[in-house]
Amino acid sequence: MQIKSRALITGAIFTLIALTTMQGYLIFNTYDLKKKSFAVESRKKIGGIVKTSYVDSLSWNYRMDFVKKIPDYKSGNITKEELLLTLENAAKARNDQFLEYYKQGAGHFNLNENVLFNKVATTIQLIDKNGNVENLIDESKNEQVFLIGTNFPFYEGLLINNWNWSFNEEFINSNQENDTIIIRYRASLYMKILNWDKIILKQLLLLFFIAFLLLLFLITLTTYSIRNLLKLKRVSEIKTDFINNITHELKTPLATLSIATKTLTNKFAKDNKDIAEDSINTINRQNKRLQNLIDQVVDNSLGYNDIKLNLEEVNLSAFINEVCDDFYLTISNNIQFIRDIDNTEKQILIDKFYFSTAIINILNNAIKFDGTILKVKYTLSENNHIISISDNGIGISKKNKKLIFGKFYRVSEKNIHNYKGLGLGLYYCKQIIKAHYGTIDVESKEKEGTTFYIKVPVNDRKENFISR
Repeated sequence: MQIKSRALITGAIFTLIALTTMQGYLIFNTYDLKKKSFAVESRKKIGGIVKTSYVDSLSWNYRMDFVKKIPDYKSGNITKEELLLTLENAAKARNDQFLEYYKQGAGHFNLNENVLFNKVATTIQLIDKNGNVENLIDESKNEQVFLIGTNFPFYEGLLINNWNWSFNEEFINSNQENDTIIIRYRASLYMKILNWDKIILKQLLLLFFIAFLLLLFLITLTTYSIRNLLKLKRVSEIKTDFINNITHELKTPLATLSIATKTLTNKFAKDNKDIAEDSINTINRQNKRLQNLIDQVVDNSLGYNDIKLNLEEVNLSAFINEVCDDFYLTISNNIQFIRDIDNTEKQILIDKFYFSTAIINILNNAIKFDGTILKVKYTLSENNHIISISDNGIGISKKNKKLIFGKFYRVSEKNIHNYKGLGLGLYYCKQIIKAHYGTIDVESKEKEGTTFYIKVPVNDRKENFISR
């Protein structure tokens, strides 16, 4: 059973981890696909804005302003930097018109406002009639001239596409001869998405929330199932242990009854009154023992609501002293019994039989678990009667502290029970104290001893018990 339980728990945890990993992988893939899809949609929308006759006319105008200045450059009237500045200024003069048009187009195509666009010249070559090439802008050297849109570094954006244009321009060279030059022009279109992750996360927020809820539900379900499995395992072990224990407890009186019965029915015993009388006494004792064992199981299994209290007003100081006096007569001389009981005139409503049973059960427990020094202390606070019972026995581990008040629970080491009992004593104590509207708690350290604390409210009235 233990191996099967471990296998099931390990399997459940492994499955949970596997499902969580798969869910994380699918969410990441969904995020990545959504990101790519958003980029593709943005490219299409930008294409719908810039591939229009209006934008073409703007581009044609600043290119032609640039082309008209090339003869001056070839004639040596302006420098290369001045020529390129002509292109940049011509484009800049028309950029406000473009940005206004782009804003209107973005609204029309429902383009996200965080998507920026720019167009840059990446290659400009001048080729003379002899085939000589002069690079005004060299793409291989990452040289660019910003044209229109929002100016941002190309490496921060995504390339949409490249656009090539070629034009022949005639001019009079320095020799006053007609000449022709070929202009090869290449422009690149980029887009930049601001707060890209934030946009995608916002779009996938509902999906992430549902995924989180499913994961939380899965973890809760797995945890609940494991806890139930461990609880059922524990109940099964307690049940098996109790059956074995009660069977062992019943065997001795039953075996003795069997022998006594055989002796009584023996022909020799019929003629011997002493033997017959001893056999009858043995039968009576064992019968009483069996009855007590059954009563212990029945009575000690009661819940606090099932306990019928016969309430009396008593002085708790005097009452605890009486219980201690009676208990002291039953213990061996090697046990040191210490009392620290405050004298108080305060009265309390208790059932003397049940309350004394709870105290004696705890004291007997201390002796059973190797306690040689017992101390009973009673104090009266403003709100509670406080009884503490301490011993120097084997103590209780942290793991077992939460379990000792459970029904049928017995302290064990490596599944071996070294101490006799049905595991009902402390459970019964707790039910008795709860029936008196009190609480019972424990502090303990292994191999150092244990202290039980019983607290009963000062202001209990008889009508409170009756109305329960």
